[in-house]
Amino acid sequence: MIHAAFIVAPAGRDNLIAATTRAADRNEAGRIGLPGGKVDPGESARDAAIREAAEEGWAVYGVEAEPYHVAEVEGRMVAWFLADMAIAREEFPEQGRIEPIAATWYQVAASGYGNDAAMAAVPAGFIAHVGAAGTCWDEERA
Repeated sequence: MIHAAFIVAPAGRDNLIAATTRAADRNEAGRIGLPGGKVDPGESARDAAIREAAEEGWAVYGVEAEPYHVAEVEGRMVAWFLADMAIAREEFPEQGRIEPIAATWYQVAASGYGNDAAMAAVPAGFIAHVGAAGTCWDEERA
């Protein structure tokens, strides 16, 4: 059973992907993560990822039907879905608590929440689709 689902999608140019700032009221101020969250009862993991991304300020397009990566994170099963693109929304339910931002692959992978393993599992074809993401990774780590 999948408990949470996240989206990995390019956000504009410059090899950036959709991310969100984390909520200060959860003691996560200053951190970033992928858009996504809890799967509600009766909801598919894919639908949850799309809904959560929208709540966190992203309109996502071309979300694949199946997750590209599933892993146990802190005792719960989590799924990550690839999407063709993400566009920041002007208004969204979580506005004021969190904000959509475009981030490098390294920033997201290093932010925690189990994203490091999911980012490492991103298929090479998707990286080529986004751009030279490996360059972003290497530059940020150097």
